[in-house]
Amino acid sequence: MKTLAKLWREVRSASSVALAELESAPGPKPTSQMCEFLILGEDQRIELHLGVDPIALIRSVWMTCVHRRRQGGSTVAMQLVRTITQRYERTIWRKISEIVLAVRLTHTFDRKDIARIYLWVAYYGWNMHGFQQAFEGISKVTDIDSKIGAANLVARLKYPQPRHQNERQLGRISLRVHHLLALDSGTTKRGTFSGIANHGTISNS
Repeated sequence: MKTLAKLWREVRSASSVALAELESAPGPKPTSQMCEFLILGEDQRIELHLGVDPIALIRSVWMTCVHRRRQGGSTVAMQLVRTITQRYERTIWRKISEIVLAVRLTHTFDRKDIARIYLWVAYYGWNMHGFQQAFEGISKVTDIDSKIGAANLVARLKYPQPRHQNERQLGRISLRVHHLLALDSGTTKRGTFSGIANHGTISNS
């Protein structure tokens, strides 16, 4: 098992490399609108915490233990740590190390850069490994520079694009797009879905 020190060196190095690559790479890059959707959907208190949101963690534990409903409590920094380390096992050690590394990450990098790095390296689904592949796939069916296009991309962080036609998963993506747009417009609060709408989500043929 890797020590926290080794994991931190890995996370810091990978984040630095990804940020440098993002800054110098030709072609499309994460936009401020995409970052806004990411924060609205995943980490609304990003400016108030140090990499870990205690309110979200307590809510997640409460929903899981009391209501038997899994609900994420991870911040963007924690999700970036998970993506870089590729550790998804459900253990206390993994969660503790993820929290520690997220705090160090937030202390080392600007919060906006953390959001941009995560969008750059994240997994968006089938044939969408990283931002550039996701951008290419989504731009084939909708204007990626529009709010709907940006929401389509960010929605796949929570519900990845399926390999084969999967109406249930595509429906979840569509709901997520609608939810992000509603959050952006102020017509709904975080944690609620308001109706079902299809906003140009990708289907597999």
